[in-house]
Amino acid sequence: MIGSKESLTEWLPKTGLFRGLTEEHLDQIAARLAVFRLEAGALLYAAGDRADNFYLLESGELQSWYPGEEEAERVATLNPGDFFGDHALLNGNPRQMSVSASRDSAVLYMPRKDFEWMLEAFPELADRLEWSAHSHEEQHEIHFDWLRNDESVHLVARKHSAYLWMRLIRAMITSIVGLLAVYTAIGTPIPEDASRWAAIGAGLLVLAILWAIWEYMDWRNDFYILTDLRVVWLEQVLLRSSSRKEAPLQSIQSVNIHTSMLGRWMGFGDIVVRTYTGTVLMPVVAQPEQVKHLIEQHVDQLRKQNRSEKHENIRLVVRESLGHPAEKGLDAAKASEPLEIIDNEPRFQLFKTRQVKGVEVTYHKHWFVLFGSLILPAFFFTAVLYVLNILYGGLPPTSTDWLIAVGFAGLPLAVIVYRYFDWQNDIYRVTADSLIDSEKKPLGSEVTKSAPLANVLSLENHRVGLVGLLLNFGVVRINVGDSSLEFVDVHDPVQIQHDIFIRMQALKSSERERQEEEERRRMAEWLKVYDEERGGTNAS
Repeated sequence: MIGSKESLTEWLPKTGLFRGLTEEHLDQIAARLAVFRLEAGALLYAAGDRADNFYLLESGELQSWYPGEEEAERVATLNPGDFFGDHALLNGNPRQMSVSASRDSAVLYMPRKDFEWMLEAFPELADRLEWSAHSHEEQHEIHFDWLRNDESVHLVARKHSAYLWMRLIRAMITSIVGLLAVYTAIGTPIPEDASRWAAIGAGLLVLAILWAIWEYMDWRNDFYILTDLRVVWLEQVLLRSSSRKEAPLQSIQSVNIHTSMLGRWMGFGDIVVRTYTGTVLMPVVAQPEQVKHLIEQHVDQLRKQNRSEKHENIRLVVRESLGHPAEKGLDAAKASEPLEIIDNEPRFQLFKTRQVKGVEVTYHKHWFVLFGSLILPAFFFTAVLYVLNILYGGLPPTSTDWLIAVGFAGLPLAVIVYRYFDWQNDIYRVTADSLIDSEKKPLGSEVTKSAPLANVLSLENHRVGLVGLLLNFGVVRINVGDSSLEFVDVHDPVQIQHDIFIRMQALKSSERERQEEEERRRMAEWLKVYDEERGGTNAS
């Protein structure tokens, strides 16, 4: 708990917003901050209230949510170091959502007039807050259906607008050439030549417009996302490919920034998030220093939360040993809730590609892959039937003719049956604690690869080509230790990646609970021995 202006001056730079300010400037800001304490369940402000203050969460935990007619819609969980309330102050609107305390909390606040002074005195803070407000607007406008219900989004950003303008240069040059061609047509006295130049100019102008629209849509489809569980890069090349790369916060080792001279001048850079096995690259990000600190802040918050939960477990054990039994806290109760994988596939499917059985999910390759392997034998089988019909016009007259007909028709039919069972036998499976890739040849060999879910460090999926986008199939790549598994040509790779992530979180929760329970038992045994020894010492 912050107890003085000096400690507040030391704490402010850790929030990221005030990073880089001098101690003198931090003192000026700290002097305008006051503390307000909230008990668990208390409301800080409600949707529709007038925006009068800017807030920083110093300790505890808050929830932001939209009030609904039947049920409130949770937006985000606010942790120590998070700032909020600035959006309504910047645009002059009432509060858009409500904020309440989920546990006892201490909130620092700055009145509106002091907030306006701060923006005027420190323009760099105004830029950071404006960037943050834009990110919040993106969060409210865009829905990602692969997020968990209890997952809070803290950043949604696109590539810097300078990247879009650099991509538009070619379309601009094309439009200039088109205008020159039109200008040439106007000044050409020969009608045939004028028509030709006009057609060329009009074609180039149409091409430039369509090119610019394509570049703009392609730019809008790429997102960088930070939640309280993972870092994600969504990339979609219009009509060509779609991918999602992500890394759980627990697996992140470091966050680095790469910038060029142009990037430093215009305020963008590449964020490189390194895990044990690879990287999640976030190129051409605006405010790269701010993004880097935000990621590091949430990684640090997650680690502090894990340490806090261990500390709470020790406290519970000590209370129980002293004869004061205590119930599990809210966090423990939430962590123990099962994470179900839902079977949302139709009841009947001729070629079912996803099957849910308890906690296990089994996937087959997309039916398009099966059809692709059956085209040639099916064509050959049809051709054989056509030739036999021409030769015999009905049933073969002799037994020899029967054998020949069955041989020629049966061979492609056998290939069709073989390839169907070959497709059916190639499976990918997600269990409660492992990933399995099994390839089994009918009447032949079987190769099975597996990896523990606990070792998964990053996930990514790719849908490549127009056919992959339209039919929704692609590759899910799972980086495990120093190797990787690939679920190739699977239907709905986004859903599969979501299934794996849910299982990963469930496994981590159960493993954490197991370790905590073991630690409680060990601590209880230590305390029991301590009491016994202390009793023996007193008796002597």
